Amino acid sequence: MQVQAAARRLLANLEELVAGAGLVLVVAITIYNIVNRYVLLRSAVWAPELAGMIFAWVVFLGASAAYKRHMHISISVAVRYLNPRVQVAVAQAGGLLLAAFLAYVTYLALKITLSSHSRLSPVMRIPFSYVYASAAVGFALMFVHQVAGLARAWSRAVAGREIPGR
Repeated sequence: MQVQAAARRLLANLEELVAGAGLVLVVAITIYNIVNRYVLLRSAVWAPELAGMIFAWVVFLGASAAYKRHMHISISVAVRYLNPRVQVAVAQAGGLLLAAFLAYVTYLALKITLSSHSRLSPVMRIPFSYVYASAAVGFALMFVHQVAGLARAWSRAVAGREIPGR
């Protein structure tokens, strides 16, 4: 049972772990390049390119992790003054709209990922599709989190627990 719980916890925090490891790598590569450039008077020409590629993954996985934990900002000034039942309906409509947007952006990111495979990075000669895939994965994960949140909200609403004051 402890192994299953640990595996579940690992999977639940996978975005954070990979983004965190990527950030450590970006910092390490940058420090390596600084030491090479200013102490050893040599430049690792591959270092900024690799750091930038890893940073793209850090950004999109971090954005997904923040989305999963509801850490992105939202503005609910006008919604706050609505009837509680209308608040729930507005939240569900906004959630559906956001899910549609995330699905569309995921599609566009996949499209650019596939179309950029033949374009290589200048120094390391790595296909740019590996960089653009970070956006596709990040937006796809946000879409999954959004749909899961909508499903949870819908099941609470059906059970009658979603409407405030009830």
